[in-house]
Amino acid sequence: MPDNNVSVTALSFTEYVMSGQRGRINIVSEQRGMYLTDDPRVCGFYNPIRDAMRRAVNSTEPELELKKAILNANRTGQPRAFEEIADGFLPWLASFKATGVPVEPATYRVGDLTLKVRPHLGLRKKDGSTYAVLVHTKEVPLTREAANVGLRILQHTISDTLPGATPMVLDARRGKAYQMPARTNLGKLDVLIAAEAMGYVTHWQLSGLFESVKAV
Repeated sequence: MPDNNVSVTALSFTEYVMSGQRGRINIVSEQRGMYLTDDPRVCGFYNPIRDAMRRAVNSTEPELELKKAILNANRTGQPRAFEEIADGFLPWLASFKATGVPVEPATYRVGDLTLKVRPHLGLRKKDGSTYAVLVHTKEVPLTREAANVGLRILQHTISDTLPGATPMVLDARRGKAYQMPARTNLGKLDVLIAAEAMGYVTHWQLSGLFESVKAV
């Protein structure tokens, strides 16, 4: 991956946005290690529970799908994390009353940063309205600022991922869903995303330079 063409997921980018300066440096270092490694054990910590959530939205017994993921969790910290996610997600799903629909992947380019966008869930309610959902699963609560960044990226790519859908970002552990506030200044939000993307690429490049210096 060329240093001038950094590519990460939209969710990874939102996690960067919601972190302080020291946290951002740590996040980029961790994400470099995850994205540039060939070792599958380094990534995919939350994949089993996300897969279970996708099955749950079309199941008559969604709690059983998440319970299977919890029982099969075999990495340090997974059982507790998966339980907390299930405790937040299942009540939210029951109240939202939607079923799953397919979503497609897309990319969104901001300067030298390419964001890989694939909603974790596609949902349809009984009235036919659809939602493209990014799911935040980390222990740290999602902030409104970070949610808006994720929502705006979804807006830019919705015609490719799930045409006509409403973007949504879900903080699964807290069962809290975010949609874009009607009065949001989208122009200013795009400027913020562009600035944060420049910061991400700079952190990525400098992190790589630091690693190469340490290796000498």
